[in-house]
Amino acid sequence: MTSAEVWTQALAEIGWTGRDRVNLAETMADRHASLTRPALVWEGRDGTRRTLGFADLAAASARHANLLRRLGVGPGDRVACVMPRVPEAIVAMLGAFRLGAVHLPIFSGFGEAAVARRVADAGAKTVVTHAEVRDRVPERWDAPVAVLTVGGAGAPGDTAYAAAVAAESEAFDPVPRRRDDPAVLLFTSGSTGPPKAVAIATNFPAAIWPALRVGCDLRAEDSFWPTGDPGWGYGLVCYGVAMALGITAHMWEANPQPPATLDFLARHRITSLATVPTLLRGLMALGEETVRRQDLSVRTIASCGEPLNAEVVTFFRRAWGVTPLDQFGSSEHGLPIGNRFAERDQVRPGSMGRALPGQCIAVVDEAGAPVAPSTVGLIASLPPPDATYALGYWNNPEAERWLRRGEGWIVTGDLGRQDADGFLWFEGRADDVIKSAGYRIGPFEVESALLTHPAVAEAAAIGKPDPARGHIVKAFVVLRPGHTDSSALREELVAAARRALGAHAYPREIEVVTELPKTNTGKIQRFLLRRQEAAAAAKGTPTP
Repeated sequence: MTSAEVWTQALAEIGWTGRDRVNLAETMADRHASLTRPALVWEGRDGTRRTLGFADLAAASARHANLLRRLGVGPGDRVACVMPRVPEAIVAMLGAFRLGAVHLPIFSGFGEAAVARRVADAGAKTVVTHAEVRDRVPERWDAPVAVLTVGGAGAPGDTAYAAAVAAESEAFDPVPRRRDDPAVLLFTSGSTGPPKAVAIATNFPAAIWPALRVGCDLRAEDSFWPTGDPGWGYGLVCYGVAMALGITAHMWEANPQPPATLDFLARHRITSLATVPTLLRGLMALGEETVRRQDLSVRTIASCGEPLNAEVVTFFRRAWGVTPLDQFGSSEHGLPIGNRFAERDQVRPGSMGRALPGQCIAVVDEAGAPVAPSTVGLIASLPPPDATYALGYWNNPEAERWLRRGEGWIVTGDLGRQDADGFLWFEGRADDVIKSAGYRIGPFEVESALLTHPAVAEAAAIGKPDPARGHIVKAFVVLRPGHTDSSALREELVAAARRALGAHAYPREIEVVTELPKTNTGKIQRFLLRRQEAAAAAKGTPTP
């Protein structure tokens, strides 16, 4: 398809043909109200299930919008949502959209200070939360903030959500918004510095359409499970686009763990899975025989959040006959790069795929000029008008200056290279690249080499200061069950990596750890490992 054909089809499938002003609640719920298949299938930690149809979500979001309006919320106002994985998290999102307000998802695992900072930075005057996580939301604020608490009375002064929303009408005409109006304020994960709020356009279902329809072949009849929390970007856009396409999405209140994940996949007959490499690596650690024995219906797996190592791809090809499709995305880019279901047999393990249809991607230098094939540079996107996703950083002009290069390319510090066939390969963050004896070494290739060893479940590589080489490569590994640390094993890992990478890039030190530091979305925080090494060096602590 040409770029024009891509966006023509995307707009047609989400009901936006010829429309510059739309409403996301109408797009995701109202227009599918006559469908008999569920919109959302929810399972609680205790096994309780709730099934909501599209008509149910339309009615519930109208009540929610009426309640917000009664509290003084209007179009463009920010409404924070601090919720666990419960259906009301989706209702709160749709209710804000229906009113034309800006949805501010905040991960419910954050502490009180982190929640307060995000609410204040966004200028939100209303917070929707849940009794289960109410202790993570401040009771006192520097400015007036109304708190709605689901599942209980909450703190003194809160509005008890159930009683309040029950008194509201199910009639609320959706407020139209321009497709380039902000619909979501999404804070970055903080893996590379202080979290920054990115304004996400109302247009985001169209912008993400190629990733879910062309990339992972999401179909009307699918049972789709995005394992990500809707308080984070990947979870939010997956639920949003699935509903925009009228597809059944599943939600599990529990934080997915490998053994229980297999049971959930079987119990709900999940056909399409969107998840993160951390969970896929956890399933691998159970062993191929255990994973293969399951009676599953999974036909597609999409992965995003951090690079998908080649070993993960080959494992699931063997175990399930399914090729995990790596995708690249960020709060600032959306999901413009990925492997495609129709070309799954041509997936190059370790590559995050090619620019998805309708997207414009390049690898550029610091000035924004495209670099030669196979040259490492900044991964850059230049969305065409119908693919508008991010509108820039919210009230952060200093960060905004660093976001764009050259002729408008968006860059975030992610490094990659593009081969002659257009496949893109992730090389790490600009501040993660290891410079040793004049060589630039991407941590991802070191980690991928270590993951080919049967003893290694996870790996992270950093540069450790060295007087002779500037830095040496040091790797931290988590072992699979049944393997124990020993000098012989570490020597074996070093030797295997040297054979794979060459004499310039292999890890000269390996430390076995029980876990790696990660963000709440599962991204490895290499900067914390670097900080740990610096602290150990300052104290004169010997390395293992």
